Amino acid sequence: MTRKRRSRGERTVAMSATGTHGTIERQRVASALANMVDVVSQLATFLEAADLCHLKATCKSLGAANTFNGLSVVDEAAVRIYRGASDEEKAVLPRYEGESWIVLYHHLLMLRARLTFDQLVGRYVEYRGGDKSSVQGISGYFGRSQAICGDHIMRAGKHWATFTRSSSLVINQTVGVIRPLPGWEKRGILSFNPGSDVCCPDLHQERTDRWEGNVHYCCVNMTTGYCHWTAWRDTDSNNLVGHSDYDEDCLTLGVSLDLDEGTLSLYQNGRRLCTLKDGLAGEYCWIAGFFQGGDVSVQRGYNVNRVA
Repeated sequence: MTRKRRSRGERTVAMSATGTHGTIERQRVASALANMVDVVSQLATFLEAADLCHLKATCKSLGAANTFNGLSVVDEAAVRIYRGASDEEKAVLPRYEGESWIVLYHHLLMLRARLTFDQLVGRYVEYRGGDKSSVQGISGYFGRSQAICGDHIMRAGKHWATFTRSSSLVINQTVGVIRPLPGWEKRGILSFNPGSDVCCPDLHQERTDRWEGNVHYCCVNMTTGYCHWTAWRDTDSNNLVGHSDYDEDCLTLGVSLDLDEGTLSLYQNGRRLCTLKDGLAGEYCWIAGFFQGGDVSVQRGYNVNRVA
């Protein structure tokens, strides 16, 4: 029995039907993926970046990369959230080449959150009343300790922080910026002074490609107004620069890190006093230092309406 050959018209119709079916199927899959991205994007508003990572690792349908752009549904959701951020947020949080979208999402969450001291380095500093935005030095010990806003990494643009203390009598409190030091709170360090030559070799080993320039730590004494900075190399000297208009009794300091201009500036009573240091570039975190007691709280921003 011979098979009847299809006419050219029949073959064209069959091929057209197959193509149409394939197009419909691709559209259906694309629509389903878009709906999944919508769902995960909504879900992500209630999740930390670590939760998204767990979701990506444990759910194959959400964590597997697609063939179109190599991103998973979870990654696509992170992309959508970042692209929906304000222009101001994206200006201070540009994406590094090859940076994970979920990591970038984490930094966006931190940018929107209140500032907290996530790392306590040294044994002579502790939280006040369980509030991670407020810390105090432990008096009676001759060791320095630092509180670092380690989860709040600044990489571009202009950033403001307000530091407030409860007394002007403690003379060894400092605030400023430092390079990110991941994991240093877990080292069990007894005393930590990032401006000391003793710490320089270990600190300089932490250098990454995201450190630029040679200003790795810069702080100001909250009582005297003197500025101290270092490049964490033995051959570099430390500079102390005071300011004649500094009010030693003022309990609140505004500090501005402008990574477009490369400057760290100081404010009191809504007025700009001076540029503490120039030449800053790369990544930094806010830091507060203690020796023999004292306390400091931190919050994002400054009362710029009063800045002259």
